[in-house]
Amino acid sequence: MTFQVDVPQQADLAARLAPIRAHFVATLGPRRERLTAYLRSADFRNPDPAVMRLLQEDAHKVRGVAPTLGFDRLGKAAGEVDEMLNPWKEALAVIEVPPELHLALESLLDEIDETITKGA
Repeated sequence: MTFQVDVPQQADLAARLAPIRAHFVATLGPRRERLTAYLRSADFRNPDPAVMRLLQEDAHKVRGVAPTLGFDRLGKAAGEVDEMLNPWKEALAVIEVPPELHLALESLLDEIDETITKGA
């Protein structure tokens, strides 16, 4: 049940979150570029571990912030990728990318694109 007092508070909260949401959406562009570069690279099946750690760092940050700002689907997709990239966290040698991870990365890219398109 919503009380009359809650409506202005919710509107105020939305107004306060608007610039934070806009900033977050703006940070997705560079993350999208890194993800796209990896997915389109010739060695996406056997990537440099440093590249995978960077992708995990991106996914981890998105996973933590997206749901708080109302981007639940993006947060879920980033969380999946974050967990799947765990083997690369400490890896020094090349690890082959399983097809499931590639699909999860493509799904994350789709969610990033949708979030950027819709904006804050």
